[in-house]
Amino acid sequence: MNSRQGALLRALLNATDYKTSSDYARQLGCSERTVRTDVKALNATLEHEGFASRVARQRGAGLRILVMPDEENRIERLLGEAEAEMHPRYERLCQEMIALTCHPGPHSADLLARRMFRNKQQIQADLRWWQGVLAVSGLSLRLGRSVTVEGPEWTIRGFVMSMLFSFPAAAVRRRVLPSLLGTIDPYDRQFLERCIAEMQRDLGFEFSSNAQWQFGVYLCIMVTRIRLGCSLTHWRADEPVTPFFAYLQKRLERHFSIAVSDAEMGLLRDMANCCTWQWSLAAIRAYEPSERARRLVGDIDAALVAAFGAPLPADMAKPLAILLESGLARRTCGLVAPNPNEEAVKYEAMDGACLLSSVLACLPSLREADLFSPDYARLILVLLDYLDQVGAMRCYRVGLVVNCGIDLALWGAHRIEKLSSRLSVTDVLTENEVTAAASPGREPAPLAERFDLLVAFEPLDVDFPSVTISPAVSRSDIDHIIASIPLWRRGRAARAVWKQEVLPCSPSPEGLFAALFERLGADGLLSMDFDRFQWLAWTLSIVKDRTLVFAWCGEGVRKTGIRIFRLEDTDQTESMRCTMAAVLLVAPEERGDLTPATQAFKRLVEDYADTSDAMTDDGFFVRFAE
Repeated sequence: MNSRQGALLRALLNATDYKTSSDYARQLGCSERTVRTDVKALNATLEHEGFASRVARQRGAGLRILVMPDEENRIERLLGEAEAEMHPRYERLCQEMIALTCHPGPHSADLLARRMFRNKQQIQADLRWWQGVLAVSGLSLRLGRSVTVEGPEWTIRGFVMSMLFSFPAAAVRRRVLPSLLGTIDPYDRQFLERCIAEMQRDLGFEFSSNAQWQFGVYLCIMVTRIRLGCSLTHWRADEPVTPFFAYLQKRLERHFSIAVSDAEMGLLRDMANCCTWQWSLAAIRAYEPSERARRLVGDIDAALVAAFGAPLPADMAKPLAILLESGLARRTCGLVAPNPNEEAVKYEAMDGACLLSSVLACLPSLREADLFSPDYARLILVLLDYLDQVGAMRCYRVGLVVNCGIDLALWGAHRIEKLSSRLSVTDVLTENEVTAAASPGREPAPLAERFDLLVAFEPLDVDFPSVTISPAVSRSDIDHIIASIPLWRRGRAARAVWKQEVLPCSPSPEGLFAALFERLGADGLLSMDFDRFQWLAWTLSIVKDRTLVFAWCGEGVRKTGIRIFRLEDTDQTESMRCTMAAVLLVAPEERGDLTPATQAFKRLVEDYADTSDAMTDDGFFVRFAE
């Protein structure tokens, strides 16, 4: 199963009904014929792996996967293994970066070509690509007779770690790490594993299996860089080295016959704080976050009280402080830890994320912390529950239309409110009442004053926002309501003012943000300085497929508007990471209508976003960390 077939299988699993081959072809950026060929390959793979599930085709309807009972989890595991396979060029690039940073030099294009079993022209093209990517992280690649990565030592290590963490761990373990671990003797690796076990006992926390792997990789990189003569000479000295890390420092020096500085141990301590621990309720209660993290939580609490009139729940303060402490440590170490929920937070829950950001992004202390975008999303994920508890998001008034017994009336009202905190059933009506109320000239209780929408079990012949659901009032019925109602605002359709334009810009993030800032300001949507806009764009945006999606509601927005840009590379050096940019700006006075605004925006993104295969040879590195 190749990456495209894996993407097709994922799309089939996520689909709730039949979809045509042309729909999947547009989604995957290929032809209908390719989709039909891939369906045959998927069925052959499922049969070979012993599955009874198959991709079925129905004339006039399209494709759908028929999953047999008890096979869904096994198919997910099969898909996970397929998605862990590496793109050939990505594998080569990772090997090149490890060679440049963790193998003895001098390095040259010829030597790298022989090491990678590639021709010199490919390596030279890759090195030019690396120059642009490294510049974003404050590093540079000096080319000449010898190729060298230059920059602060801790930045180089954080960059290599972030690169490895940006992709599936299984693929990195199989295809990339052997070249790194080849510099470390197996006996030495066992010693490092014992050091990690001792560190967990000293810290009082058990690392997750993924964190143990990540920390083991960092120790290998640290030892290798010191052996190459690239040791840290200074590190932040706000905390003294603990007795355990002083002891570990001597053990590392004796075992590897290297000089390990206090700065190395300071970074090692911070790297340990970056790890994902095996959290239990008892561990959360026992842990004491740093003073700075607690102060930040206090600032967030005061800002939320001022904005929404309610403090943070007591059981939410410590988890927030722990997340902040980990985020601060990662920022200090320059380590970007990918957040698998980032798209769910910033895109799926865009209205809540925008509402919280309108408060948090104005906090001076949080802006000074300058958390990486994935760590900021982790805070928002926790605080979304706070919004639900305080009822900060708009709640829609529902009129439930029932032409049958009292049981369905009570059941429907209960299920609707139980499955969504955003819906409140304010009354139960009959269809005759609705028809009479919707008749021209009827007063004094028009529907628009009583309800935001009607929900019925049969289609209603009235000119008023209504949604038809099944008598089961299932989760999918509620999703159908949620997907429909935000397009209505106070009883009428919400019409978003939007434009589709072409935006010339350079392929670097800074060039893209500068071009967006200039165009949005020229259109009269923005009133802020560029540094503020760039910070917001780095922190709040997300890349969906190959479209940069950025939504902001708050200070600096003159008027609400949506822009969909097709990006044109002015440098003509290489394909851009993103080919489109979608921007939603909501004026502060329209914050109450965030839900309809964000839902209309997301529909435009889904209609116009670039959903082509992100893992092509030219523009494949879409998932690379910031």
